[in-house]
Amino acid sequence: MSFLIIPCYIKNKWDLHYLNRLLASVESQTLTFEQVYLVDDASPLHYTLEFSFIEYIRLPKNGGPAKARNVGIERALERDAQHLFFTDHDCILDSSWNQHMTHFLQSTSFGAVGGLTLSWGTTLFDYYHDINGTLSGKWLLPDRKELWYMPSLNFGMKGQVAREFIFDERFPTAAGEDVDLCLRMRSKYKIGFCVKAKLWHDYGYKSTLTGFIRFIRLFMKYKSSSATLYEGHTVLLWDSSESIYLGNAYEPNL
Repeated sequence: MSFLIIPCYIKNKWDLHYLNRLLASVESQTLTFEQVYLVDDASPLHYTLEFSFIEYIRLPKNGGPAKARNVGIERALERDAQHLFFTDHDCILDSSWNQHMTHFLQSTSFGAVGGLTLSWGTTLFDYYHDINGTLSGKWLLPDRKELWYMPSLNFGMKGQVAREFIFDERFPTAAGEDVDLCLRMRSKYKIGFCVKAKLWHDYGYKSTLTGFIRFIRLFMKYKSSSATLYEGHTVLLWDSSESIYLGNAYEPNL
């Protein structure tokens, strides 16, 4: 059984538009999810949704995406979920995303999996993110047979793994909590990469001319999580034996 967990914090009509667009892509999956948990992290905007297949959970106070995902994990494990998948409200799933992610976990020994993340927009900043692999997994060298980490917007893990490893709620924003989870998880399990499982992330750039400030703020947000991340993983992050390829995990010519 595959369960999907979506944390969300809806501030305005654009966030609501993104969420409805994601849910439409969830509804069109070739392999239907057993259950979809939409965990609202005390959004300031109150809204209604027309999708009947979701289980809507609204938290009483804002606790961050790590907290929201953990609430979804707890619900899924209560129903003995075999596979737990995660994405974000500003993503669009390929119609066969669940089918490929589920098959990967069923047919391999990997404890977790990441898919191929592409930019939804067409600005130069979107193009940069695709080349840089901003929200794509990072290979481990030298064999490149597994991932060092995978961002949680395109991520899944087996139920047995989720019973041992959850997100650290000390991370208050969507930055660093997924890397931390993967680093802890890799002490026991490996993370694979499923190139067939595609989704698109909307960075929200309206144009190349007006997107620069948004581009800078994105990396400032990621930088803000560094202190918490380094606190728990200083040795691993600086261990030369954990060599990392910092490019996009998708290399079709390998």
